[in-house]
Amino acid sequence: MRNFYGQDRLMKKVLILIGFILSSSVYGQSENSSQPDSIYKNRHVRRITRFENSPRDLAEITYLDRDGRKIRSITYSASYNRKTRKNKGIERTTHYKYDSTMRLIQIIDSILYGVEYTLFFYDSLGRLAKSQKYREKFPNSPNYETQYYYEPFKSTTIQRRDTLIVYHKTKEYENNFYLKRFYGYYLESKLKNEFRVQGQDTIKYQYSDENDLQKFTDNEVLKNSFNSLGQIIRSDINSVFMNDRTINHNLTYNYYANGLLKSVRGYIPEFFEYEFYK
Repeated sequence: MRNFYGQDRLMKKVLILIGFILSSSVYGQSENSSQPDSIYKNRHVRRITRFENSPRDLAEITYLDRDGRKIRSITYSASYNRKTRKNKGIERTTHYKYDSTMRLIQIIDSILYGVEYTLFFYDSLGRLAKSQKYREKFPNSPNYETQYYYEPFKSTTIQRRDTLIVYHKTKEYENNFYLKRFYGYYLESKLKNEFRVQGQDTIKYQYSDENDLQKFTDNEVLKNSFNSLGQIIRSDINSVFMNDRTINHNLTYNYYANGLLKSVRGYIPEFFEYEFYK
């Protein structure tokens, strides 16, 4: 009986490509590529345009109000070659809603497969206490829930499947803003092999067994360096993911003369341009 070696080779190539895309998105420069609202407010920033890979490869446009708060953002599809770079599509549109005291209370994400809603809740001191993310408009339970803690500042996000926690990740920050550690675990269905006889051929295929879960742990540590102005200038990153796979890299941050972030260079370079209120 024949085996489909050509299909196997093609599948390996697809898996390699998927692995590259996932690692690029997870270990890119998104860790500390924004600045506090007060910096945008003091410089009257109206719009931030972010580029990836090169200063011409559009990734995101964010609009802010006069107090430096985000009001809307548009995220564009990633580029893998010249063709995709020229034919950018909108991947996500995000709207931010605030209450009468201008606290963020809701984020609405319009994405390819529908709409996601994130609700924010505050404690008696006015500090962010909890957020809940829904795939539909407020069903019985959130898809993700995040708790926020202070002194020191950190957040923990969990996802449940019935009573089972299938995702548990914690973020720790320094200077009440910059990410310095991201760690936790998640459970995924085991990938298993099966064979099916079709005529004289035996076809090998894979499937995910929802009843057999395996645990993966991640731990990313950022050693951040700051200059005398309090600006982050370098992050040395050690990432251990999927239990024992490791990536080590560093990011360097560059600024315009007015103190706004100009670029983050490292695993995937990012570049920034700004427009201002008059």
